[in-house]
Amino acid sequence: MPTPCTSVTDGLTSTFTETTASQPARKQRCDAGKPHGPRQPRKASPVTRMDNGTALIGLTGRHGTGKQLRVSTADLPDLLAFTDNGTRLQMVMDGTGKHPTLRLNGPNAQRWQHSENTRDLVTVARFLVGETHGGRRIRCKDHDPFNLTRDNLEVLVPAIEETFPIDWEKAVTDRQAKMQECCEGQTIHRPQEPAGSLPATA
Repeated sequence: MPTPCTSVTDGLTSTFTETTASQPARKQRCDAGKPHGPRQPRKASPVTRMDNGTALIGLTGRHGTGKQLRVSTADLPDLLAFTDNGTRLQMVMDGTGKHPTLRLNGPNAQRWQHSENTRDLVTVARFLVGETHGGRRIRCKDHDPFNLTRDNLEVLVPAIEETFPIDWEKAVTDRQAKMQECCEGQTIHRPQEPAGSLPATA
C-alpha cells in the first residue's frame, strides 16, 4: 500500500504519498548450508588414436563439451604431459562467440609465457610449434581450429603477408626445451628463431 510521508522544508510541513516497490524475495539455493566436500580432481580427457597418424582428444568445459581436438600422434605425448592428461585444455570463444581457440591454462602456461598472471593462456598451436610469441601467427590451412595436425599448420608472417611451412624437427626441439624449463620452474629468456622456413637474407 502507498505509505504517507511527512517532509519539513523551510518550516513548512507537507504530506505526500510515497509508493515503495516491494522487492521480490531472493530465492534460496536448494543446497544452501550443505557441505560440498573436497574438490573433485578433473578427469583425464579421453583419447582416440586413429589409423592415419592422428589422435582425437575429447574436450570438456562450457564451450568444449562434445567437441574433439585433432593432433598428430607424434605430438600427443608432449601435449598430454604438459596439460595433465588434457585437463588443462580449454576452448575460448572470442567476443563474437563465433571463433573458438584452443588454449592451455595453469602454471605451465604461465611459465611458458614468462608471466605471473594466473589468467595467462597459451594457444595449443603455439605450444606445438614451440614458440612463445615472435610476431608470427600459427594458422590452420583448412580454417578448422580443432584440426591442429602437422599437415594443417603453417606460419603466417603478417609483416610481409606470406605463409611458410613449419620445420617440425626444430619445432619439437624448441618445444621440449621449453617444457623442460617450465618443469624446472625457470623463466629463461632467450632469443628464438622462427620454426617457419623463412627466406634467407643476404
